[in-house]
Amino acid sequence: REQTLLQFHITVDLDLPASSTSEGAVRAVLACNVDMVKSAFLLTGLTTFAHGQSPAGNSECPCLIADYFEYHDNLETAADFEKKVGASIDPQQYGIGCSAHDADAHHCSDANDCTLIVPLPPECDKSYCKRSWCFVDPDDCSRLHNPSTIFKNRHYSYATCGELDSFTHTERLRHLRDRTFQVGYGSNSGGWKGAYNPAGSFAINDQWTGPTVDFIRSAALEGGFYINMTQPPEWLRNNSQEFFGNSNFDFCVYAVSLGYLDFCVGSFSINEKRSSVTTMFELTNDPVYLITYVDGSGRKTDWESFSTAAVTIFQPFTAMAWIMIFVVCLPLLGMLMFFHEYGAPGSAYPRNEPVLVERENAHGRTSTKLINRPIPLATHMLNSLYMGILSFFQGSYDQSVVSVGGKLNLLAIASFIMLILAVYTANLAAILTQDANKTSVDSIEMAVKQGMNFCAERKIAKIAMESFGVDPSKIVPDPIELGGDGQPGFNCPKCNARERIFDNMRQIHNDPLQYCNVAIASEEDLDTLHQSRDHCDKTKIGESIAYRSVGIPIYDDKDADALVSLFHKTKADGVMTATLAAARPKSQCPETGGEGSALNIQQLTGVWIITFLFASLALLVRFMPCPMRCIGCNKVRNTDIRKDRKVPLHRYDQWGNAPPNSVVVEGYRYDAETNELQEVNLGAAPPLAQSFSIKSSQYDFDCIVEEEVHNDECA
Repeated sequence: REQTLLQFHITVDLDLPASSTSEGAVRAVLACNVDMVKSAFLLTGLTTFAHGQSPAGNSECPCLIADYFEYHDNLETAADFEKKVGASIDPQQYGIGCSAHDADAHHCSDANDCTLIVPLPPECDKSYCKRSWCFVDPDDCSRLHNPSTIFKNRHYSYATCGELDSFTHTERLRHLRDRTFQVGYGSNSGGWKGAYNPAGSFAINDQWTGPTVDFIRSAALEGGFYINMTQPPEWLRNNSQEFFGNSNFDFCVYAVSLGYLDFCVGSFSINEKRSSVTTMFELTNDPVYLITYVDGSGRKTDWESFSTAAVTIFQPFTAMAWIMIFVVCLPLLGMLMFFHEYGAPGSAYPRNEPVLVERENAHGRTSTKLINRPIPLATHMLNSLYMGILSFFQGSYDQSVVSVGGKLNLLAIASFIMLILAVYTANLAAILTQDANKTSVDSIEMAVKQGMNFCAERKIAKIAMESFGVDPSKIVPDPIELGGDGQPGFNCPKCNARERIFDNMRQIHNDPLQYCNVAIASEEDLDTLHQSRDHCDKTKIGESIAYRSVGIPIYDDKDADALVSLFHKTKADGVMTATLAAARPKSQCPETGGEGSALNIQQLTGVWIITFLFASLALLVRFMPCPMRCIGCNKVRNTDIRKDRKVPLHRYDQWGNAPPNSVVVEGYRYDAETNELQEVNLGAAPPLAQSFSIKSSQYDFDCIVEEEVHNDECA
């Protein structure tokens, strides 16, 4: 009652019996519903009074009184006031003292239901209808105030009454509707977060794509305004180059700052110079990383890289472990198998073998004879060693074992091979995947300590020099021959600086004025290259070392605040996040880390060496002269016999097992079951599926199949 300017109405819907509707009963109900009473105060716009705010406003921005306007004849006529505000409002009290003066105004008569929510949501278009404000003297107000849109030469302030100025925000957004803005589009040369057009910057067509373009399109639909693609006046370019440089993006910022464009669309780096001439709305932050080679061999020569890769397959075990496996365990287990199986009936290590002896006497006549010849122990020992090593590489010991001791020894061999191969495989996989992710440096400080030089764009080079103390001489300069200025960092307009950073990286080089060991670049540039399978041997290191703020320039006029408010609202609604997520490129490079990662050819160098080494030895033995490789081709002489030639009749495969095909030697087929020779008709070659022929040191028995039997070479 003491505050005569305070007027409010509280409507309470009570469900009470008729007998209890006295004044005391109502007071009792209100006393028990304190929250409801507080809500009623909030709904009438008197929240500030509840916190002790004076209805006359803040002392540093006092509300005007009615007497003020008696000496300032700037009030509209009664008819104009009624048209703009409403007939139910007293023009002499409108805007006098802190109050929700627009609560009953006709422009608030269609207030939507959001004004009934407590507290009032800031996004409610008509929330200002319930907020307190008053007219203020702009020369006597240090709080936020704005010129009236209804009355001339009057200023209002919500801030002096402790309220948010949602009216200005709402009016700003409403002012954008049906407006047409002159907009320049800049085509980014790299990355994927900006604006892109195959025709380049300032192209006027419908081929513009990119997250920034989608964001502006969504904002235009939200704000209800139109965009007219416009090119900056070409005659401004020289002035822009004198102030900024040769960049088209600087040219667009320059045109915006002078009002020839309302704003520009693209991914514009926000720096001090651009921000000093016009408003820059920040769209996103692009992280900047140290970029190096993924294989960690940045300081190695070709021979060092080859030798490192060649020994990779041996890294799962130490040298002593390999010696223990191949010099002790495998030979010992093989010799033990020979010890158990030697001479056992049906074993792969018999004491004797049948041999066909061809004898030629002094008269030139030949005769054949079947004899049993003892097998040298050295032959079986070599075979057992071979079997042990072969079982390791094949992962199993498949030779026939007949003795009890041999079968138990086979368990020892099988368990040894299984465990060793399991440990080897797991350890090798871990080593290879670790090598795939290993890098030459792990921080920019380490790169500086190792004396590496850097590639970077000009604006990022400044960050490296100022924040990390990188010597300017360690940053590859802008190429003068391509229109650059020779200063640290690429800034030349025609050298495609964003890709040049990666193209000029070299693991080893002797030209620090052109090449670099590592780079400092934005993540989006590397993402774009990996999408096209370019520079897959390069990766980002650790955490981001800086963030590059990117946004769009906006002309500083009465529409700037409205556009900024709209862009903030669109961004807060998640539009920019959604467009970035939809446009994020997917790397097409082979995976180099994690479970199931792919390994490159160089990392498998040791595998190729071992494989082709054995293949080369096999070819060497195949083309070796027969006396050097023929085992058992013995020649015996006596007084009656000119010479004897002995040919073994048993043949064994790599596992020591008898082959499934018949053995034909000198026109005889040997029957192992009867230990007899059966003469074969040499008039026609036996079918290949039935038998095969062999070669000895003197005769090429393949001619039985390939050539006529009476051929001179076969005779």
